[in-house]
Amino acid sequence: MTRPFTQAERELLRRLASFGPDAPVLFDQIDVAEHDGWWFEGSQSCHIATPTAAPQYFSGLSQGGGRQIGPGALVLSDPSSLDRLENVIGHAFFWLQDGRLSAFEYAWFTDDMPGSLPRLDQLLPH
Repeated sequence: MTRPFTQAERELLRRLASFGPDAPVLFDQIDVAEHDGWWFEGSQSCHIATPTAAPQYFSGLSQGGGRQIGPGALVLSDPSSLDRLENVIGHAFFWLQDGRLSAFEYAWFTDDMPGSLPRLDQLLPH
């Protein structure tokens, strides 16, 4: 069952979208998209339901079959550290299907799964 994104979720998605080309297209999608369930219990990754009337985005890395990897960012444990790459704890990015947002993925590089979404200041665009 879909639900509207929380303010924090929407801000995170908009920040990620801002890191990619054609960000306004993704902003338009985020404005009409909804949270469509967590991938699994405890996961911070989620499915996204985007209406087919939303403008399509084709600036992502094609994975074939209409799938794309969209804009993303590294997630830092300590964004104030001068040696930023030494404290990368994960990666947050979009999945798209046929030009529309279909998922948000928060992959972690640590032993323990994150218990919350990354903060905006933890995102390092790549």
